Amino acid sequence: MAVLPLVVVLGLITGLRRPAHWAALAGVATAVALIAWRPEFTVTGAVLGSGAAAAGLLVLNAAAVMLPGVYLSQVLTRRGVHDSLRDWVRALPLPGPAKIALVVAGIAPMVEALTGFGVSLLVTVPVLLALAPPATALRQAMLGMNIMPWGTLGLATVIGASLTALPVGTLGTATALTSALIFPVVAVWAALLARPRHRTRAILVAASAGLTCSAGLLLWNRLGVVAPAGVLAGLFTTAAGLALSALWRARSSRVEPDVNVSAHATSAPRSAAVNALEHKAIGVAERTESAGGLMPPASVLRAYGLVLGGIAVLRAATAAGAPSLAVHAGGASFALLTSPGLPLLAAALLLDRGRPSVGDARAALTRVARPLFALSGFVILGRLMADSGMIARVGAAVAEAPEVVVALATPALGMVSGFVTGSNVGGNVLMMPLQQQLAPEGLGVWFAALQNSGAGHAVFTSLPMIMLILAVSGERARAAGISEHTLLRFGMRVAVAIYAVLASAALLALALG
Repeated sequence: MAVLPLVVVLGLITGLRRPAHWAALAGVATAVALIAWRPEFTVTGAVLGSGAAAAGLLVLNAAAVMLPGVYLSQVLTRRGVHDSLRDWVRALPLPGPAKIALVVAGIAPMVEALTGFGVSLLVTVPVLLALAPPATALRQAMLGMNIMPWGTLGLATVIGASLTALPVGTLGTATALTSALIFPVVAVWAALLARPRHRTRAILVAASAGLTCSAGLLLWNRLGVVAPAGVLAGLFTTAAGLALSALWRARSSRVEPDVNVSAHATSAPRSAAVNALEHKAIGVAERTESAGGLMPPASVLRAYGLVLGGIAVLRAATAAGAPSLAVHAGGASFALLTSPGLPLLAAALLLDRGRPSVGDARAALTRVARPLFALSGFVILGRLMADSGMIARVGAAVAEAPEVVVALATPALGMVSGFVTGSNVGGNVLMMPLQQQLAPEGLGVWFAALQNSGAGHAVFTSLPMIMLILAVSGERARAAGISEHTLLRFGMRVAVAIYAVLASAALLALALG
């Protein structure tokens, strides 16, 4: 009975394919019915009031980032910033597999970490469709949606820290470690989907890109810079890719003069090999000339710089003693000056010279309404299950299993929560209390990190994300006969590999703990 609300949510979303907000509402109704029916599940008035206040602050934390983030996304789209970024990526003078790895491990994490809600797909899907057939490109776009623990400026990690009473930097660092191997795995998978001629070189380049992203995440989280960690790690990886582009351009530019000399040094008939080499060199030179500059467009640098600069200013202000304007209730809190919402909104207004756009605001409200409604439902469901003792009963039952079984179940529960809710935040709200109940003594941080990683890295398999990918690709997907079931089957195969990585991390944490 204690697990029945979760079963209802899972059945409605996966079996009946109901929207997440309706599934969350049904889960709440089931929990309320159980509390009213069974004496084992009770909630006192005081606990109910405290839980409602905490749930309200958690929703406020999310709304304060979601609304400005989507509004900024609308502004960036209207001002052509996303188009500029997409065209710049397509023009980079890199081999196909290297460019795909850069998109999956650098560009996509950077954009998604800044805006969230799958906005990076507006950039990555058109780029990847220009580099590969639709069936391959859409799978690669799915793999690029794996920055979720740091998506929307680390919202899921911030909410997860609030749910567990852990410092945000502590949970962020632990999550960066449990997720460390995920990024090279998805980058290599994406590169191999293109069937490169030089597989070993493609694997090395893609793995390097993924490890660079992981290293950047670990560095910034370790320094306590959690909110913009995904943006900075993506920038770090992109900078490494640009350095590779510069080397590739220099190498390509040296090919043409050598071939020209050999071609004109004699008037004798040239061999077929020389002709082929000359054509290859000319083709490389033409691609290099048309590649454009290696520096990102000024509009992209300005937009990202405004957000990161705003975050830096607020951090400096609070470090200097400025009040964070925090509200606390029921173990949750909301601090206005440490929320990324203000820098996001300020950047959007500065880009529009202080003139708010009513149309963009209305579009942002429309886009955020359903996800925020669903998140509110999952927050309420999680509080009801925790405060009524349902989570405790489920945890006590599972805790009777051997610790190895519990450790192997932890990432699976996290991934199920991300898949069911279609959100890293929603997954954490739904499952984080149970994960803390299951954690052996001294492993609470690692079990919270495994939940955060599992939920985040499973979101790309969720039906809402798949439908968004198909919507962005439009006629190209339909013409190629690609359906949601096709992408879902692919996502499940990748999810097995992600589970293997996270399960290994869980067993390692258990062994070292």
